[in-house]
Amino acid sequence: MKQNYALKLSFAVVLMLASVVSGSAASYISRNGIRYVYNSKKTAVSVTSLKAPEIYTGDIVVPESIINGDNETIPVVGVGSSAFSDCDMVTSVILPASVTSIGDYAFDGCENLKTVEMPGVKTIGHWSFRNCYVLENLKFPETLTSIGNYSFDKNLKMTVVELPASLTNLGGFVFEGNPQITRVICHADTPPAIKKGYLDGDEIYTLFEDTDYGTMELFVPEESISKYQSLLGWSYFKNRIYPIGTLGVKDVTEAAPEVSVKALGNGAVEVTLPEAAKVNVYSIVGNVVKSVNLREGKSEIAGLAPGFYIICGKKVAVK
Repeated sequence: MKQNYALKLSFAVVLMLASVVSGSAASYISRNGIRYVYNSKKTAVSVTSLKAPEIYTGDIVVPESIINGDNETIPVVGVGSSAFSDCDMVTSVILPASVTSIGDYAFDGCENLKTVEMPGVKTIGHWSFRNCYVLENLKFPETLTSIGNYSFDKNLKMTVVELPASLTNLGGFVFEGNPQITRVICHADTPPAIKKGYLDGDEIYTLFEDTDYGTMELFVPEESISKYQSLLGWSYFKNRIYPIGTLGVKDVTEAAPEVSVKALGNGAVEVTLPEAAKVNVYSIVGNVVKSVNLREGKSEIAGLAPGFYIICGKKVAVK
């Protein structure tokens, strides 16, 4: 009798282990070179890492949904923690509007990642884009509410950071390791709260390495300037907090002498540059109305409505 009981118990354990293994395997699904993990109810999936030693490479386009083995349409709602971590051959990632969250370390160490599109993302986790040294084509969506600690540490191509009006929370040291950043633009009427961090054992609320923001400038809604001036983390911009509406106008005083801009008539201007560059055309109140890539020497920007514009820091009247 004892022997039969032992056999039954062993058989039960084998069945249980098989069930666990089977359930674990069924938690993942791969489609078109991208691996996903189901949520607990199997009603949605998030992008996850490939099975080692495989890693993602090249240009990645994530779909809004996938079809599972039961021919059901399953939405893709997130990028999981460490999903692309250390995938140093990934060059671009395009996410659908259905993806609302990016997990911790999701793109950490993607050293050749240049472009990310994230039109529906609401939350970005901690260290998520750390060590993405060449990331420069990144626009924060109007859906974004929070960014985690150290998320954009050492993104060495970013010179201007523009944060949406929807943002409510920023991680501590979120832009650490970026001495090349010269300007932060935040459209939020209420200053986003900056999380507490620690420096040499002391509590600190900062976007960068410490509380010395150097000559970096901050542009915010005019009616909110006093709020930013009084809040830790934002107050370290000191007397370099300006109304967003003066962005283009302020650039007039920063025009490079070797650049010339001349109105040609019929909604066109001629721009002469010392080297090829991306040029923004600002309205007189500082809004970008057009962005174009121009070659070295003389180029033409056409299709502008009559009015005043700021181009390469120079004010020009277009007829």
